[in-house]
Amino acid sequence: MKRLLSLLLPVALTAALFALPGVAGAKPPTEGECMECHGDKTIEKSLPGGGTLSLFVDEKGYRASVHGKGACTTCHTDAKAPHGKLEKVSCGKCHPDSEKSYAQSTHGKGHAKGEREAAWCSDCHGKHDIRKSGDAASRTFRLNIVGVCLKCHKDRAIEEQYKLPGQQVMEAYENSVHGTALKKSGLLGTAVCSDCHGNHAILPGDQPRSATHRQNIPTMCGKCHPGILEQYEKSVHGKGMRGGIAESPVCTDCHGEHTITKISDPSSPVFSKNIPKTCSGCHEKEGISSRYALPKKRFSTYMDSFHGIALEYGMTKAANCASCHGFHDILPSADPESRVNKANLPKTCGRCHPNAGPNFAKGPMHVEVTPQKAMGVFTVRVFYTVFISMLVMLFVLHVGLEHLGRRRRRREAEGGKG
Repeated sequence: MKRLLSLLLPVALTAALFALPGVAGAKPPTEGECMECHGDKTIEKSLPGGGTLSLFVDEKGYRASVHGKGACTTCHTDAKAPHGKLEKVSCGKCHPDSEKSYAQSTHGKGHAKGEREAAWCSDCHGKHDIRKSGDAASRTFRLNIVGVCLKCHKDRAIEEQYKLPGQQVMEAYENSVHGTALKKSGLLGTAVCSDCHGNHAILPGDQPRSATHRQNIPTMCGKCHPGILEQYEKSVHGKGMRGGIAESPVCTDCHGEHTITKISDPSSPVFSKNIPKTCSGCHEKEGISSRYALPKKRFSTYMDSFHGIALEYGMTKAANCASCHGFHDILPSADPESRVNKANLPKTCGRCHPNAGPNFAKGPMHVEVTPQKAMGVFTVRVFYTVFISMLVMLFVLHVGLEHLGRRRRRREAEGGKG
């Protein structure tokens, strides 16, 4: 009973004070008056659906926060003593631009519809413990951002309810080159969720204003990789993308999204052995080849070549698509700057074959072995296919006859002894 009276007495005194003539509404409660109740860990509020909600505010944590020098009523403008239910705090009074961006975002629209799971300001920034993003204790400090986002995006129930990308997609980031650099090395410069998706203005990737829309991906990645962006913009792929050709590959088509790994990782799409398959994702599509008049069967003709066969059997140093055509700076063969321009082929081939001269690469590179495209190669191939097949058959026949002969001779020898 004494405990209850000690809790109620300050509230009663404050209520009486505000009830006096000329004093009611004169000024809001002070921080000290607020903390007389909210500084007690035992005070809780009953929830309609059952359970309780703690009303405790860690004053020390609040004072260390970015808002710590202000008053409670700066945010809780409707606070009175004693007070009933407070309205939800509006951060937009002080942060109008952020509020406007948030309202147009996926989270903001979901929140406006009443979706309780949609991230709100306090879910990412905290409540009474908000700190500057440069503070290592802040939820929005670069090393902490991924953990904050994954609290919701690794929740299987939320994923299923709102048809979000699978949990595996989110977890893949942690094992990617960016996630590893962040988690294991603590590199603050590595890409985190907000660098790619934005912070307050997060939008679905199919919306043109989204940072992850196909047209915007090169610019997005170029924020951290400006030199590569410059090469890409000058390439046939970059010019195609800027020219509105939606099929032109962007960074994520070759490197992946959340699963980006080092080029030395055998699972990477740009690992030397995987590059032909990655490039063929576009160059083997009949629709793309026909629509843009591209040479066809690039993958099959490469895999049929010495380089392709060597790569298939594990010789990772064998030339692949990027070895000849380039990586981010791919240009048409007619361009004087292209690595596969006739004038530049000796230099390109010379990277692996130091003695390559002007005549080294005069023949066609991707040879389609058909009577119409390469009669000589086709004839030699057919000859050796038939010749080797006949040799194998003769060897099998020889071995079979030899085996039968041995059995016959063994039987004759055994009969003679009998």
